Amino acid sequence: MKTAKELDYTLHHLCIYDDKPRESIWPYLRWHHGITNFFSGAVFHVTGEGHSDYTFMGCGGRSFQIQIEAPPFQFEYERSWYATHGNAYNHICWVTSDARASHDQLLANGAELVMPFEEFPTYDGFVVKDPEGRWVEIMEYTHDTFRVQEFTHAPSGECGLEMIGAHELCRDLGAMVDWYTRVMGMQVIRSYGDGDDRVVFLSDRLYDPERRNTVFVLSQARTAAEKDGVAQHGPHIASILYQAQDVKRAWDDALWAGMQAIAEPAKDPVTGALTGYLREPVGNMITLRERFQPG
Repeated sequence: MKTAKELDYTLHHLCIYDDKPRESIWPYLRWHHGITNFFSGAVFHVTGEGHSDYTFMGCGGRSFQIQIEAPPFQFEYERSWYATHGNAYNHICWVTSDARASHDQLLANGAELVMPFEEFPTYDGFVVKDPEGRWVEIMEYTHDTFRVQEFTHAPSGECGLEMIGAHELCRDLGAMVDWYTRVMGMQVIRSYGDGDDRVVFLSDRLYDPERRNTVFVLSQARTAAEKDGVAQHGPHIASILYQAQDVKRAWDDALWAGMQAIAEPAKDPVTGALTGYLREPVGNMITLRERFQPG
């Protein structure tokens, strides 16, 4: 069986289920984002169950993106999840060098199968749940030229905005940090706080704060909004994570663009970073913070 190092997992995108994607993209576009790709059933893989409707968007960073996915979705398991959770963050996708071997490796290490391994025209992939139930998509590009396009690493707008990753809420933080480092090859690049009141920043082997600054953040619920979310949905993807050179300007730009305020930027008691919270077009949380320093 191949190891996590051999499988070369790299963070790729966060998927958002959204039933009005053509409306939802505009606040993102006004907030310094750009579209990297659009895939529909007419040009992308189609199943007997449904079709694809994917809009990929990035902001400032080279690698990590969001994927806005719209009903009717391609598979019944997706429609079942949507019936329960509605418009929400659905999964994080990692790219691997060998999806079939990854399938065996993850299932042997506590993951639960959601969608079996399948070969599509442009990539191989599957979906599992991590040990706390959050969906993990694994994708291996198999086509010579097909890729989701990427931006260059260049902070966007006068505020210097960058989408840098996602934040997941855990029940057992220590166990999940161990699972993602041991099983998926993530590395801890900085940890704030003590015990359960920690915020842990991880990334893949390609992490570079200046050229590929993608991060994957784990913590237990700390804010009232996060605790409400866990009470309703269990452990889940809590927010898209952004950093800005000018947080106040990025906050004002977000409100002008159509994002909704939750909590204005203030010093976070654990990380010490100037941090604010917003809601994106269908109500999911956004975290906006000052530039992350790996330490």
